[in-house]
Amino acid sequence: MERLARHLHVAAARRGLIVSADRSRIYRWEHGRVGVPSDLYQELLADVFCVDPELVRAMGWPWWLPAYDHPFPFSPAGARAAHSEVLVELDRPDRRTFLVLTAGSLVGMAAAWASVEPERLVGALAGRRVDEGLLIWLEDSVNALPELANTSAPQCAGLLGAAMRVTINLLGTSRYDEPTERRLCTVLAQAAQCAAWLHFDQGRHASAQRHWRTALHAAHTADDRDLGAGVLSDLAYSATWLGHPRDAVNILAHARTRTRHATARSLLDVRRARALAVLHDEVGTARALSDAERELERGHAGTAPPWVSWMSPADVAVDAGRCWLDLDDPQRAASALDEGLGLLDPVRERTRAIMLTYRAHTALASHDVDAAVADTRTALDTALGTGASRCLDLVRNTLGTLLEPHRGAATVRDLRSYARHRLKAAV
Repeated sequence: MERLARHLHVAAARRGLIVSADRSRIYRWEHGRVGVPSDLYQELLADVFCVDPELVRAMGWPWWLPAYDHPFPFSPAGARAAHSEVLVELDRPDRRTFLVLTAGSLVGMAAAWASVEPERLVGALAGRRVDEGLLIWLEDSVNALPELANTSAPQCAGLLGAAMRVTINLLGTSRYDEPTERRLCTVLAQAAQCAAWLHFDQGRHASAQRHWRTALHAAHTADDRDLGAGVLSDLAYSATWLGHPRDAVNILAHARTRTRHATARSLLDVRRARALAVLHDEVGTARALSDAERELERGHAGTAPPWVSWMSPADVAVDAGRCWLDLDDPQRAASALDEGLGLLDPVRERTRAIMLTYRAHTALASHDVDAAVADTRTALDTALGTGASRCLDLVRNTLGTLLEPHRGAATVRDLRSYARHRLKAAV
């Protein structure tokens, strides 16, 4: 606190000012013992922390502080903070002020705006009422984007950004009744959730978490329990991926209590299985996978919410394969992955790349180097086609770590040479 006070005095002196910042004042700010710091003090703090003043104005106190990792409250003010955060993210996609949220805190369309009844959109953004036609168009547009994400992720990212920006502006400037607010928040939640996955696939985990946070707040405002639980399941999957499986189990336990649709529960059960497998809980993993299969059979594809309509037996199989691999049962893993690859929709190339990499791991565990090399080569080509760094990182790990003990084999040498050429060409 003393050091921060000294920095504040230096920042003030650069402006020709004298301030009375001391340890006591900073303590009161930190512990909420006084009101919000004045605009001047916030400007000086932003100067010390190297935070853009635009972010300070957009986010408000204390949300703009670097690495502020407490969850926003589920209130109108918290929702506005989440909206502001993602708007700043859209304006500054490479901003690195905020760190990845700690595990404990985890508990074009743009062109089309000008061609689809622009007077309705412009009028609503100017403060007039959001009408049914505009709502239906927004809903249909956002519902179509997840499929586009499978084939044209970069283009989809721009369209999702446009959808989020316009929807947040509509929520802030137009007139609407409560049912309309819920529908707008559902659109925002679905767009933010889809965008989060695109960021996650590119290894931009902090950005993904910010989008999931916005999606969770929007789903809460919309009173859509299934959608909110689905966003929590995404955060849980992210936690497992980043090495926090215990937190994932705890998140999913909360999420499942509020999940209504059987297909949504199936997704949560699959992700619970993944986390439990990392924790080497074989009994819990088997039970979660059994629950996932049963719930998926109970669900009806035609009635599943749009955000989980992609869930299929192939997804249960691929995650089961990863689970059995983590539990050191390569034969069972290979069987599940073979089943999943046979059932997978051809357009889902990112999932296919991941499944092939996992199957290469099972082949290596069974000492079948040639099969591992074949699957790794196909996984590399598939991952390069998607452009998803998450998929490429898995392939690189296989090439650099798992195949290292077999580096003397001719097939492995050929694969590594092929991979260097392909990856260099891609760059």
